[in-house]
Amino acid sequence: MKKFLLAAIVMMVSVSTFAQREPGTVTIQPRIGFSAADFNNTEDTKARVGMVAGAEVEYYVSNMLGIAGGLLYSQQGAELDLNNAADVKFKIDYINVPIIANIYIWKGLALKAGIQPGFKVNSKISGSKGDYHAEVNMDDVNSFDISIPAGISYDFGRLVLDARYNFGLLKIFDDDYLDSKNLTFQLAIGYKFNL
Repeated sequence: MKKFLLAAIVMMVSVSTFAQREPGTVTIQPRIGFSAADFNNTEDTKARVGMVAGAEVEYYVSNMLGIAGGLLYSQQGAELDLNNAADVKFKIDYINVPIIANIYIWKGLALKAGIQPGFKVNSKISGSKGDYHAEVNMDDVNSFDISIPAGISYDFGRLVLDARYNFGLLKIFDDDYLDSKNLTFQLAIGYKFNL
């Protein structure tokens, strides 16, 4: 029992030492998770569930402020809600470049906000009903997006749980009659390595 308590104390001390975030230090954080994306200004769509994966590098300005930048592959888009008439999905995937300020308000708890340019890498619409399935490229999707990410994260030592919501600022489609923008919730888990 004494060995167990000693091991627990050593682990807690090492975790709290890492969580103090020495100013000037840099970490890299590979991450993977899921996204639930939809379009705003629509009543007939629902969230497309996909994945998000990539890495972020964070520089600690102080023990309470970190600036992070990253590259994330994000599956976005939406699904049409057609009351089970057919399964139609807008598959719009991006390479996002989040630039985020992390404000550590308590131990490993951080509030985050920033700006996120996004570059389209895929835009297709797929549909299926019964045995029939079709998928075509969409040419009218803008190749560039920009959003405002806001969220919260918690560091469990080097393990990080991150939840953020990205509010799109630019129209997704070139068409004048579609004024939709991206709305994306992401929940990811990452692991921090010191550089």
